[in-house]
Amino acid sequence: MVLRDITVYQTEDGFIVEFGGEGEDSIAVTLRSTPELTLENAVSRAKALIATAIEPVHSGGARGKDPALLEEELEEGLEDSFPASDPVSVTSTSIPMRDPNAGR
Repeated sequence: MVLRDITVYQTEDGFIVEFGGEGEDSIAVTLRSTPELTLENAVSRAKALIATAIEPVHSGGARGKDPALLEEELEEGLEDSFPASDPVSVTSTSIPMRDPNAGR
């Protein structure tokens, strides 16, 4: 995508920076008001936010892993959990224990 134009809109809550691409494609970044945010630095702050969002995570998180490795780990997890009544989940839930002294 090639960016053709940049438009900055001031709102009650801050700024919206819209990066126009080819045709009707565009990317809009909403920046909430802070004391440091100005019309002059809104575009550079929006560009930095986009760059941070698309950079791979280097902390060992799933976003930084090779897609083939992620697929292999998913298949391995599915095989290890078969047969099961519930599908494999990437998140876990916890239920807090009831206080045995509650209601006394």
